[in-house]
Amino acid sequence: MKKYSDWDNAKFICPECGSKKTDISMMVSTNFKPEDVWSSVLKLSVCAGCRYVIPAHLCKRWDNISAEEASFEWRNTFRPTAQKHL
Repeated sequence: MKKYSDWDNAKFICPECGSKKTDISMMVSTNFKPEDVWSSVLKLSVCAGCRYVIPAHLCKRWDNISAEEASFEWRNTFRPTAQKHL
């Protein structure tokens, strides 16, 4: 039986630093605002390497996106307003 941390790290690649480990994954509830790219993100992971809060669809590469595609979307859409988890 896999531990939760093993399952949570499955397919995780940080689009910022390339780490393959996450410290925390969480579900959040938001009010959608078209001007806020984060308002449509409902699952987040905190990278164990760089400590950025990353949308799960990027760090887990949902819909079979490549690591390069995830990194591009991260750097151009989410990183400018991303937070680091201390």
